[in-house]
Amino acid sequence: MPHLRLLFFILLLASLSDGLRAQATGNNYAHFFYVTDFQPGWEDLPETGREARNIGQVLESDYNFTVQYHREVEKADILQKIAEINSRKYGKNDQVLFFFSMHGHFDKSADRGYLVPADGKIPRLDAYGQTWLSYDDLGSYITKNPAEHVLLALDACYSGAFGDRYKGAPDALPWEGAGDCQQKAQLALQHDSRLYFSSGSREQRTPANSLFAKKWLEALRNGARTGLVTSRDLRYYLGGISYPTPEGGSFTSRHEAGGDFVFLHRSACQGSNSSDGTDAAEEQLWAQAQRLKTKEAYAFYLQAYPNGRYRAQAEAKIKVFEQGETITPSSTTRRRDLPDMLFVEGGTFQMGSSDSDAGSDEKPHTVTVDDFYLHRFEVTNSEFAEFLNAKGRHEYNGAEWYDLDDEDARIEQRSGTYTTKGSYGKHPVTEVTWYGAVAYCNWKSEALNLQPVYRISGTNVSADWNADGYRLPTEAEWEFAARSRGKDYKYAWGNGKPNGNIADESAKKENSGWTIWEGYDDGYPGTAPVGMFEQGTLGFSDLSGNVWEWCWDWYDSDYYKNSPSRNPRGPSTGSGRVLRGGSWGLLPAFLRCAFRYYSAPGLSSNFIGFRLSRAGR
Repeated sequence: MPHLRLLFFILLLASLSDGLRAQATGNNYAHFFYVTDFQPGWEDLPETGREARNIGQVLESDYNFTVQYHREVEKADILQKIAEINSRKYGKNDQVLFFFSMHGHFDKSADRGYLVPADGKIPRLDAYGQTWLSYDDLGSYITKNPAEHVLLALDACYSGAFGDRYKGAPDALPWEGAGDCQQKAQLALQHDSRLYFSSGSREQRTPANSLFAKKWLEALRNGARTGLVTSRDLRYYLGGISYPTPEGGSFTSRHEAGGDFVFLHRSACQGSNSSDGTDAAEEQLWAQAQRLKTKEAYAFYLQAYPNGRYRAQAEAKIKVFEQGETITPSSTTRRRDLPDMLFVEGGTFQMGSSDSDAGSDEKPHTVTVDDFYLHRFEVTNSEFAEFLNAKGRHEYNGAEWYDLDDEDARIEQRSGTYTTKGSYGKHPVTEVTWYGAVAYCNWKSEALNLQPVYRISGTNVSADWNADGYRLPTEAEWEFAARSRGKDYKYAWGNGKPNGNIADESAKKENSGWTIWEGYDDGYPGTAPVGMFEQGTLGFSDLSGNVWEWCWDWYDSDYYKNSPSRNPRGPSTGSGRVLRGGSWGLLPAFLRCAFRYYSAPGLSSNFIGFRLSRAGR
């Protein structure tokens, strides 16, 4: 499914004088529809009103918009309000913004997406969506507005089911070649427009604290400097959200090629060139490309300034990407390490393997991951015991956090207190389910005043990828780190003799029938204390061996065939969660960086543990 690209050309325009404002944009209107209190079964969204008013206040004070708020709207209210708005008279270059903030729902069987208003019932009570408003119908109603320029914003789950999505970078608009600020603003609205932005794709939920609304505010506040905010500026800012992935495009034949929607700041036309004769917009765009370091960013610079000051440098950078970027260790890789966590600078690498030991699910493919943090060590028994003492031993629908009753459990309960057995405190925790791992992540985030990543409701778990709290690594992040930032490593220690807690001579003494790595003795027949085997060039320990490590992703043997090339996070559903790294009792083939395994999230084993990750911001 096409997604909005993370990078879109930021138009740093100098903009118009106050005397040309009315001529350039006509009158501007914004209508915010939001719901905070929903029918039983839907989660209430108390933040929607605050988010709508924050944006509305900026539009009123800085962009001369007339703003109206329509709160706690039911389906009939929405239709009536739209009809009233559409019945008004509009002049040349008038603009109307419709902004909806409420729940959304996607019905796969009907292949339709819906807004859920205040009177919308849960799917179990409304099998045919009669209390919801379909995105298709909403688009047809909005299209009827007689204003020349209409922009629709959908801050709702699964809202990517709306409209004709942009595919890749947009073509240059006709007015972008205009010579000066006044011409650009005048020509921007030369063609009728019907544009939209959605907060996520048709398969993604939107978090209660909306990043979509936050990025709208950032774009509008940036207009105080640039003077003019266009739809492409909005696309740029929204493209900074990695999950859920905002989308956008046009809807209906009322949209004309080159049509746009603009926000003209009240302080526009203060000049854009610096005193030394350089173009401030070009300088900022080039600085942005250097910061992002992606092929798209350099290509957008060249599109805007084909004969610019940095043409040669941009072309050279693009050539590197086209030839295939090679990841090498960076001198800055550890510059922002956190306590017991290592900063992993993102990059592009070949994920998977085609060697003789590779399985059919390891098809090599190019993947790019963003910066992230990963813990040096696996979570220990002592650390997990602290969690159990704080939260208790929970169980949801038969899915425990920890199997205290298993004979291999290294944590026990004494007089109501969880404690580790013997000298196993520094060993990696085992007998922990995937549900226990994500619950631990949230607990640790809350303890350190970080934003929890996971929303947990029984066995239903969703992730807010923009949160700054602890989480499990994705499968791609894990392999990237295990390969020391994408090196051609077979094992986390490299390609030479082993350096890890694996099936060896010590293990064979305890299990005489085992096939082992002959001639190698790590000294531990079972798990080893964390940190005993540092592997690779980044400083991580035990990525190959000791215990399998839970990852976020659902497992699918065919996932690599169609997975996203940037920050893949696995399929949306499945029966097993991915395990990586092998364990203390396994042969070399299972210890490879590329080897994929999985287990039902409610199962536990004395071979399975986990380590923590965090976003790299």
